[in-house]
Amino acid sequence: MGYILSMPLTPGSRLGPYEIVAPLGAGGMGEVYRAHDPRLKRDIAIKVLPADVTSSPDRLARLEREATTVAGLNHPNIVVLHSIEEDGGTRFLTMELVEGRSLVELVTPGGLPLAQLLDLGIPLADALVAAHEKGVVHRDVKPANVMVTREGRVKVLDFGLARLAQVGSDPQETQSSTAAPLSATGEVMGTVPYMAPEQIRGEGADVRSDLFSFGILVYELATGRRPFAGKNSWEIGSAILRDSPPPLTSVRSDLPPDLERIVGRCLEKPPRERFQTALDVANELRGLRRTLESMTPSLRVPQDRPSIAVLPFANLGEDREQEYFADGIVAEIITGLSRIKWLFVISRNSTFTYKGRPVDVKTVGRELGVRYVLEGSVRRSGNHVRVTGELIESATARQVWADRFDGTMGEIFALQDAITMSVIGAVEPTLRKAEIERARRKRPDSLDAYDLFLRALPLVGTSMPEDADRALELLEEAIRLEPDYAIAHGCIAWCHEQRYLRGGLRAEVRAAAREHAHAAIRSGGDDAMALALGGFVLAVTDGCFEASAIDALDRAIALSPSLALAFGFSSIVRAWRGDAATAIEHAKIAIRLSPHDPLIHIPYIGLAHAHLSIGQWADAADAARRASQVNPRFSVPVYLLAAALTRLGRIAEAKSAAVRLLELQPGFTISDMVAGHPVKVEVLASVADALRELGLPE
Repeated sequence: MGYILSMPLTPGSRLGPYEIVAPLGAGGMGEVYRAHDPRLKRDIAIKVLPADVTSSPDRLARLEREATTVAGLNHPNIVVLHSIEEDGGTRFLTMELVEGRSLVELVTPGGLPLAQLLDLGIPLADALVAAHEKGVVHRDVKPANVMVTREGRVKVLDFGLARLAQVGSDPQETQSSTAAPLSATGEVMGTVPYMAPEQIRGEGADVRSDLFSFGILVYELATGRRPFAGKNSWEIGSAILRDSPPPLTSVRSDLPPDLERIVGRCLEKPPRERFQTALDVANELRGLRRTLESMTPSLRVPQDRPSIAVLPFANLGEDREQEYFADGIVAEIITGLSRIKWLFVISRNSTFTYKGRPVDVKTVGRELGVRYVLEGSVRRSGNHVRVTGELIESATARQVWADRFDGTMGEIFALQDAITMSVIGAVEPTLRKAEIERARRKRPDSLDAYDLFLRALPLVGTSMPEDADRALELLEEAIRLEPDYAIAHGCIAWCHEQRYLRGGLRAEVRAAAREHAHAAIRSGGDDAMALALGGFVLAVTDGCFEASAIDALDRAIALSPSLALAFGFSSIVRAWRGDAATAIEHAKIAIRLSPHDPLIHIPYIGLAHAHLSIGQWADAADAARRASQVNPRFSVPVYLLAAALTRLGRIAEAKSAAVRLLELQPGFTISDMVAGHPVKVEVLASVADALRELGLPE
């Protein structure tokens, strides 16, 4: 007769031919261990089965029949069941070992980004398709039973314990098997918060029951909370039987109605009113992703998607001091164009690398990967302003559009909007006026405040403390004239944070950064750059889990899908929060939008953090090295590089990076790094351990 061991297996002990390495967990279905298979020289997972399974010949026979079927589920998103074995009366399963995190760890207050949600939901639905087509119903779909590997692959666990669906069987047998599950005789199989109504009632479960559980899981990932609440299992079960959950969009307004429809259909009470197959769900989710991808920038700009680079305009005025004014007009045009969702716009910081150089539009188009290049000139004389613009197709050097705009300084914002909307109309002549109007946004009432902001802008992006000090003088005068000038507050917050990092970590400087970050978010309703700067500084100063910080970054991306800095900031914050997949995606978008940006170390730092957190050491080292090359005076990429090189076993290079780190930051300690970082503890754990191995001060 089989039995659960009276004492857990210990590392070094054996079960059959397998050497136990470490315990992984325990539950109603048995104890799970990491073990080593010396024959195939690989690590596996072992699940020791409970006595109430192995002591019943009928249940054991059924388990063995089902194991045979489950072992045939050859699918990349399903954990492989290798065998069911016995040693000294102990029955156990051997399975593929999955290393990563369960979806429980990815449930985030406010919900996951939509792209990540679909990246998780679609392969989970695919796993259910594969199982259901073989007649296997999981019966316990929940976050704890879904893992995401270090490589980002979804893996569904415990199909090895799902019973073969009783298709065409005697209803009485189905009822009995559900009421007398493998987990404990007489209890309903499953986990109450994720059960379908028919499971709670003790009725037979089928593929549609898994889809109800799938709907609960997706709802929780999307919102950070379950659709059916209660103080205990009885209340939760009662809510599942009688209550309709709040619609997704009422909980999180940025989610598309189609996702609400898909999840709502999964959560219908009668099984006949749900989707009838997992394939239907998977197809619906893929259709939603295709729709969304057609509306947002891609890492690789398709040939049929308009893309544009706006080069610095020539300053034709007699006063060379007015160079900043011409540059400011270009920045405003880029900002307006960036608000158009279907248009891919290279960032100002990358296009301004061409300033003062002879320019060939074909070369620019090839280097930046864009179809159109906008050139122009600005002449300011007293109160009069003249701006000319020329839109050129980069591949052929053919002029697509050209015009001249004249106005007074009092009309400068209207003039900028006129140029922007003319360019949009030239790129896509069939657009409705409402779509073009999206480029408009609120501007400051004070032209003097605007002029001060333009003078400060070139100083803000250098990340140098001396430039930050000069920029602050100009920006503080700007907000004295225009107290709710959102972008000025955002730039002030950024400058104070640079002063804090490079000026002795003084608490009062960081407090000022936090104050202006809040002001930027509060005033920046439709200013994407203000929201991005404010959101990032708030994440740094108040912690990366600050809801208003991540919300500000998401709003910035929604307002301006071509704003490279917003994606770069988001990549760092997402990496800090443990969301490696989104961090990597957003970093790559930022790099594509602004390949020559002096601030490109920002997305590379996000990449390095993300790759380190999932054990991709070589990619982490490459990203950290690139960040350090772009900004050699910044210590963060240097310690990330040292950690990644240590994990790769390249100790000599790692020690060289450690020496460089102590030169940049003589008082560096590992404890200060961890304490001062607004990240999930586990994100920095590997970094800290690697730096300890190098002998850096604790």
